[in-house]
Amino acid sequence: MSNIEINSGDSVNISGVSTVATTTTVSQPEINVSVAGVITTKDSHYTHNQNSVSDTWSVTHNLGKKPSVTVVDSADTVLYGAVSYTDDNSLTITLSAPTSGKAYMN
Repeated sequence: MSNIEINSGDSVNISGVSTVATTTTVSQPEINVSVAGVITTKDSHYTHNQNSVSDTWSVTHNLGKKPSVTVVDSADTVLYGAVSYTDDNSLTITLSAPTSGKAYMN
């Protein structure tokens, strides 16, 4: 996925629609872009809360893709473990020691 930067005052022309950019904020969690009604891109994310202490976290994220994963413990320290993708909607995280925390997927 590419980043597109449009600065205030820039002219923009998309499929025959022309405009001048003003200050605009685009924020997550979801951005839908349709170009000439043909291409649609959806950027979604999911946060898994692992409340019980475990060294194996089973996650159903329903993102329809194999997302990147960042795992943190309850103190927000980044943890490193093995991520196994079951399919495009679920995965398993295996850690070296039982812990609780969160897994961020996008």
